[in-house]
Amino acid sequence: MGIFFFYNNRKPRKFNYTPILYNPEEEERRKNLQDRIEKVKREMGVLPEEKTAEKKDFKAEFVSQTRHLKKRKERESSGRNSFFANNGLLIIILVVLFAIFFFWFLR
Repeated sequence: MGIFFFYNNRKPRKFNYTPILYNPEEEERRKNLQDRIEKVKREMGVLPEEKTAEKKDFKAEFVSQTRHLKKRKERESSGRNSFFANNGLLIIILVVLFAIFFFWFLR
């Protein structure tokens, strides 16, 4: 059983991995060369022009991918999402119980 020391806790060793065959300058040089080649090809007409990415509405895209959110959106658009429509039976039961207790205490 180990003893817990409040002030002299051992720290875990840190992860320090340096890859042997990786050279960041060479990687950057290759990337720059590839970018320049693509730019020249675009200027010559070999590759099509790069289109700017359209901003998509994240919320609409997310709702379209989920079933339960689609159903909720359909209910809201149809107008069936009112409080009394969803909880009608519960409200009727509460009114009946309230009436029973009200008349029972008045006797």
